[in-house]
Amino acid sequence: MISEHTGKPAMGVARTLVTWLMIIAPVIFLISIIVYPVLSLMGQFASSVNFSDLFGNSPEASLARDAVYNSLEQGILSSATSFVAGFPLGVILARIHPKLHRFYRSFILLPFFLPSIVVVLAFISLFGRGSPVTSLFPFMTALSSGLTGIIAVNTFFNAPLVAFLTSSGIERSDSRLEEAASTLGAGPLRIFSGIWGRDGIRAAMGAVVLTFLYSFAGFAAPLIIGGPQNYTIETWIYYSVKMLGDIPLGVLFSAVQSLTLLVPVIFYSYFMGKSRSEVSYDSGRMIRRKTNGFAGYAGSAYFSLYVLTEIVILGSIVFSSIDLGWKNNLNFSSYLSLFGTKIRLTFGISPFQPILNTMFYGFLTSVATVSLGLAWITGKRRVGIRSDSLIDSFQYIPLLIPAIVMAFSISVVIGNYISQSLTWVLIIAAQTGIAIPVTLRVISAGFSRIPASLSEASSVLGGNPLFEIELPLSGSVLATAVMFAFAISIGEFTATNFLSTSLFMPLSVEIYSLQSARLVQDSYAAASLLLGLSTLIFYIIQRIGERFVFIP
Repeated sequence: MISEHTGKPAMGVARTLVTWLMIIAPVIFLISIIVYPVLSLMGQFASSVNFSDLFGNSPEASLARDAVYNSLEQGILSSATSFVAGFPLGVILARIHPKLHRFYRSFILLPFFLPSIVVVLAFISLFGRGSPVTSLFPFMTALSSGLTGIIAVNTFFNAPLVAFLTSSGIERSDSRLEEAASTLGAGPLRIFSGIWGRDGIRAAMGAVVLTFLYSFAGFAAPLIIGGPQNYTIETWIYYSVKMLGDIPLGVLFSAVQSLTLLVPVIFYSYFMGKSRSEVSYDSGRMIRRKTNGFAGYAGSAYFSLYVLTEIVILGSIVFSSIDLGWKNNLNFSSYLSLFGTKIRLTFGISPFQPILNTMFYGFLTSVATVSLGLAWITGKRRVGIRSDSLIDSFQYIPLLIPAIVMAFSISVVIGNYISQSLTWVLIIAAQTGIAIPVTLRVISAGFSRIPASLSEASSVLGGNPLFEIELPLSGSVLATAVMFAFAISIGEFTATNFLSTSLFMPLSVEIYSLQSARLVQDSYAAASLLLGLSTLIFYIIQRIGERFVFIP
C-alpha cells in the first residue's frame, strides 16, 4: 500500500512501533549504560560533594583546579602541535599525486588507530634512558617523560587525524573554481585562501577540536609518563577511586570533566556539520594537482621525514622487545617469558588468557555495536529521518561522558547488582558505548549511498529491502564497521583498565600491569603483539573499505 501523502509505502501500527524501536535502540542503550549510571552516581554522592569547595582553599579544591589546568594545558598544546604537524602533511597528501597515494595516506593514518598504551611505550623505548637516540642526544629524554612527553605522544597520535581530514577537505574543493580563478589571473596564495585552503582549514578545525577532546581526556600518557603533577582530570578520577578509595572526590572530578567538555563537543558537532566525514577513494573522482618547484621539494622532504619518524618510533617497540638495551645480540626470551610460567605466577592466570580476552571482547563489542548501528540506520531510512536530525545528537554522548567517568559510574551503579564473574559484561558494555559514535557514522555514511528508491521499490513489490537491497549493497560498509569496532575494543585502555580484573585482563591492560610490575621487556613483547594485531586489523579495514575510510 502506498501512502497518499508521502508517496512512500505505508506501514502498519505494529511495524511502525518496531521501526521506531530500531531508531531509538542506540539511544536506549546509551541512556542505560552511560546517562543513567552517571546521573545515579551523581545523585548518590551529591550530599558528600560540596562543589563550592572548588573555589575554596581545601586540598580537594586545589587538586581539582590543578587537574582542570593540566587538562586544559595538555588539550590546547596538543591541539596546536597536532595542527602544526598535521596540516602541512594534509596539504601534501592532497596536492601531490604519487603512484602509491592511497598507501601513503593509509600509512600516515596508522598511528591514530593504534592503542594509546602502545604509542606511550614506543616513546619510552625510543627516548627513554639507555636508548641509542638519547645516548647521542640526551636532551631527547624529555620526549619520554613529563609534560613534553605527553604533548609528543598526543601529537604523534593525533597529527594523522588532522592530516587526513585536511586532505579530505582540500580534495572536496571545487576544482572548476580553481581553474577559473587561475585563468582570471589569481595567484597561488589567492587560490589557497579563497578555494582549496579554506576548505582544508575548515576540515582541520574539526580535527583540532577532536584532538582537544582526546588530549583533554588523556589517560595513558599522563598516568605512565606524566606523574601526578601532570595528571589530567581523567587520571585523577582513576587515582582517587582506585588508589585512594575516595568515591566522592572521584564524583567531583567526574562532574567537572563532563561540564568542561560540553563546549568543545558542541564545537565539534558544528564543524562536522560543515564538513562531510566520509571520503571516497575512487581515484577517478579525485583531482589532485602536483605541486612543483621549491614547495614540491619541501613537501616531499617533510613527508619523507614524517614517514621515517613514524617507522622509527613504532619499530622501537619491536627492537626493545627483542633486546632491551639495544645491544647487537638478538634475544627473544621476552616472548618466551610472556607465554611462560612468569605470567601465571605474577597474575594468577593463564599466559594466553589476555589474548583470548582481547579477541573475545573485540568480537562481542563488534557484534553489539554494529547491530545497534544497523537497527538505527535501517529505522531512519524507513521513517525518512534526515542525517542531521536531533536524534543524531545522542551519538555524541560518549564524547561528552569520558571513558573513565563511564567506567566509574558503571562499576558503582551497575557493578553492585551483578556477580564479579560477569565483569566481562561491563567491559563489553563500556567498549560498545565508546565505539558507537564511530560505528554509527560509518554505517550511516555507507547506507547514504544506497538510493532510497531501491528500498521503496522492494517494499512495494512485497520484498524485504534490508536483506534483498541494503545488506547486499553495504557488505563492505558493514565489514568496515565491524573492524572499526574491533579495533576500538582491542585498543581501549581507559575504561577497560578501570573495570578489568586479573581474570578478565586484555592485552592492553596486561601491558600496563607488566610495566607496573617492572617486567619491562615483557611489556614490550606484549605491546609488539598488540601493535601487530592492530596493524593487521587496520590493513583489513583498508582492504574491505575500498570506497571510503571514516574518521569520527
